[in-house]
Amino acid sequence: MAPASGERRRVGVIGLGIMGGAMAARLLEAGHAVSGFDIDAAALERFSERGGTACDSPAHAAQGAEVLLLMVHDEKQVERVLDGPTGALKRLSSGSVVWLGSTVPPASARAWAERLAERGIALIDGPVSGGATGAEEGELVAICGAGDEALARAGFALRACTRHVYHVGPPGAGATVKMINQLLVAAHSALTAEAMALARRAGVEPLQLVEVVSNSAGQSRIFDKRAPRIAVGDHAVHVSIDTLRKDLRIALETAGQLGVDPVIARSVLSVLDGAAQAGRGALSDTTLIDSYLGPLTPG
Repeated sequence: MAPASGERRRVGVIGLGIMGGAMAARLLEAGHAVSGFDIDAAALERFSERGGTACDSPAHAAQGAEVLLLMVHDEKQVERVLDGPTGALKRLSSGSVVWLGSTVPPASARAWAERLAERGIALIDGPVSGGATGAEEGELVAICGAGDEALARAGFALRACTRHVYHVGPPGAGATVKMINQLLVAAHSALTAEAMALARRAGVEPLQLVEVVSNSAGQSRIFDKRAPRIAVGDHAVHVSIDTLRKDLRIALETAGQLGVDPVIARSVLSVLDGAAQAGRGALSDTTLIDSYLGPLTPG
């Protein structure tokens, strides 16, 4: 399918996992020329089968790219894929835009904006929300800290992957807003699992509970997404426990720097850490229900 504008643009994507792979597919469906890199050979093969150009390094994926999308796990991986031995900075051209879609600390986003600007490269601090389903359907929300010019230059890529683009300030602002969003996501996810565990122990029919709560004051977007899956035992990984742990730690660290005492967030992190210590870190956050279903203590 050709782009609506008739113009085929060049995009690099580094990180072709659940989110990055789906976003790369949306860019391909929009008719753009997409080069991609991932350390996972299976992810590269899926990308190639969709029509993408599989690359053997981040530098290769960045060659000639007008926009380079990064969808890697954390700030350490961002450093490696941009400035490692085969990093993208070796091939990125002045005038290009890096869309940092990963969730990283605000200070990291600001630092990268400064480093890239020295090379004439703009940064969009643009983490996304919407999960695997949103990525597959091109319905993500992008929370962007960037200059107006960078957003305009990367607009074609943003439009292919999102339904809403929020411009919340300069680089660092996107990471800050996403951090706050993820604090809520983690808390709602853990509380949803807790509620479903309580329902199971109490003998409440789970799908009926889902219907009632979804139409009552306890409803949340996360409950609507997670609780039906917990009820039927669907634990496909849309968001892993380890991802929530990483994101929540960013919020806790930043809260400490700002003098905010994140009492609830610390409790949620203890639940997530317990699940990881039990060997479930790579599993779906829906499996958090198992953290609550240990042996009952007599009252």
